[in-house]
Amino acid sequence: MNLYVNELYPCILGESLQAGLPAALVRLAGCNLDCCYCDTRHASQEPGREMAADAVCREVLSMDLPRVLITGGEPLLQKEGLAALCHELAAEGIEILVETNGTLPVSDAPPDAMLVVDVKTPGAKARVPFAESNLALLSPEDQLKFVLTGEADYRWALRFLAAHRVPVPPGNVLLSPAWGSLAPQTLAQWILHDRLPYRFHMQMHKVVWGERRGT
Repeated sequence: MNLYVNELYPCILGESLQAGLPAALVRLAGCNLDCCYCDTRHASQEPGREMAADAVCREVLSMDLPRVLITGGEPLLQKEGLAALCHELAAEGIEILVETNGTLPVSDAPPDAMLVVDVKTPGAKARVPFAESNLALLSPEDQLKFVLTGEADYRWALRFLAAHRVPVPPGNVLLSPAWGSLAPQTLAQWILHDRLPYRFHMQMHKVVWGERRGT
């Protein structure tokens, strides 16, 4: 089973509850969205390198790291290859995180993976809506992420969380400022003012490396 891989490198995770931990990063090619703040358009604009799932697994194992982040683009667009890769990685005892934009059925995600599901707010200007049916398919170990472009997105996210039964614990709900659109200090103040149980979250890799690709 083959995959189309845009990037593959060792990294310090910049997002999710695992931010700050070393990992192998597998960025798959292709995306079904075009969010206004997207910082990985190369993943959808470039065809990617065709690789067998076992070859990707070998490269990940050669990095000698205990976890892997599989992201994109949108990894669930390559669900068969993704399943094959995750099966091989899990057999090697590797912790697996899969980032998805939540517009495709997360039932297609490999059972070996922890999901980081990005709920697109109106400010993202995503061309495909979030599939609310995915919420019932999440486990308490999964994570929900909201990238916020401003106060309207923040209020929208709070209404969304109030209106839906979210199976993940509040500490697994991540509120993140869109880089360059919302000041982190402003979001932090809103969270404190409203006494929210959710987690303030930033793109740590951008704090360290800026906009450099492949870091």
